[in-house]
Amino acid sequence: MTASDDKDVQTLASFIPRTIGPWLSEADEVFDAETIFDYIDGSGEVYRAYNMELVLARRFHKDGRPDIIVDLFDMGSSEDAFGVYTHDLDGEDAGVGQGSTYKGGLLSFWKDRYFGSVYAEEETEETKGLVLELGRRIAAAMPREGERPALLSVLPADGLAAKSVRFFHNHLVMNYHFFVADTNILLLDQTTDAVLASYGDPESRSRLLVVDYGEPPKAAAARDSFVKAYMPEATDSGVVNTENGRWTAVRAAGNAVAVVFDAGSEAEAAARLDKIVAALTRERASKGG
Repeated sequence: MTASDDKDVQTLASFIPRTIGPWLSEADEVFDAETIFDYIDGSGEVYRAYNMELVLARRFHKDGRPDIIVDLFDMGSSEDAFGVYTHDLDGEDAGVGQGSTYKGGLLSFWKDRYFGSVYAEEETEETKGLVLELGRRIAAAMPREGERPALLSVLPADGLAAKSVRFFHNHLVMNYHFFVADTNILLLDQTTDAVLASYGDPESRSRLLVVDYGEPPKAAAARDSFVKAYMPEATDSGVVNTENGRWTAVRAAGNAVAVVFDAGSEAEAAARLDKIVAALTRERASKGG
């Protein structure tokens, strides 16, 4: 571990209290992107997909009571802290940090470049209160707030389903939330920023995917790759009526590609893409591009 890493570990450690009620903390454990599987075997790849740098794990113990575990991740950027938080949004809003959920003894939250989870091995009224108190104290110790991904600003608000927005980089995470294809037909990688959102009622839900490739040639190549693999009969138009009777449409705009899946009509798909292209154009102009 480098001196810089050691400083980051000390920062993580400083955010977490040493005691919570009568529970006392045990020795901290620290893992990075290479050793995360030694600690979290099943979901370690999710954190790596969001460019995690470090995680500090601190266990709180009280004889005869369930243990409480804090996992505090340094994700390297507030965008990726937000992104990994959006991977699982199931639960009630806990009012912790810049966004949080609580369910079944597990609190998840993000603030600045950090993602935290606080977990009680058995949920009781006592442990629920302590889990939430720990989360609030950790978040309060963080001196700054972070910026959400800029790409979120292009999402139309009209019809947007609550708790449906996901931010990610690669196609494995995309497929977890909405399966597109076995292979990486949208040419996503760790340098691409992508946002996926749902629109409409559950029984008639459509999806909107917007990907920023950083430069127009990459966006154009991704658009062509997607059309060739997903809708080859729509090479020129970029719109197709799928087997389920709904509509999928794609459009490249500058550095980005936008795709509408399962729209109720061709007009609905076109209108949503028009809004995205207009928003992307405004964002590009505001940056002087």
